[in-house]
Amino acid sequence: MMRLAVALLFAAAPAIAQDRLTPEQFLDLVADRTASFATFPDRQPVGIEQFLSRDRTVWARANGTCAFGLVTAENGQVCFDYDDDPPGVTHCWVPFLRDARLFVASTDDLGEVQEVVDISDDPVACTQAPMS
Repeated sequence: MMRLAVALLFAAAPAIAQDRLTPEQFLDLVADRTASFATFPDRQPVGIEQFLSRDRTVWARANGTCAFGLVTAENGQVCFDYDDDPPGVTHCWVPFLRDARLFVASTDDLGEVQEVVDISDDPVACTQAPMS
């Protein structure tokens, strides 16, 4: 079902320029930087992710909780395993550009889309230390 939702997302609004990015292209944009994510289309803050490297992050949720993440590239998706999730829970996203703006579409059944609203060199600020 999610694959259909992602396919529909890419097929929608043909007049709008959309380009799927590989995980490597996405990581080229964010590695050693900090990305701020917001819901799309209403732009409500989701969180800020500091990419410590191409395979390690610190995720600061909008509610102030934080977690360390491991990043992998799988089947054209960027996937995150956070230390505070149950074993086996992985969050995978398909990165894409639309009108020169960076987005990620979740591959889970909810089909959430988030926009990267800022990329900076600022570290994340956590009100709680990551779990490990």
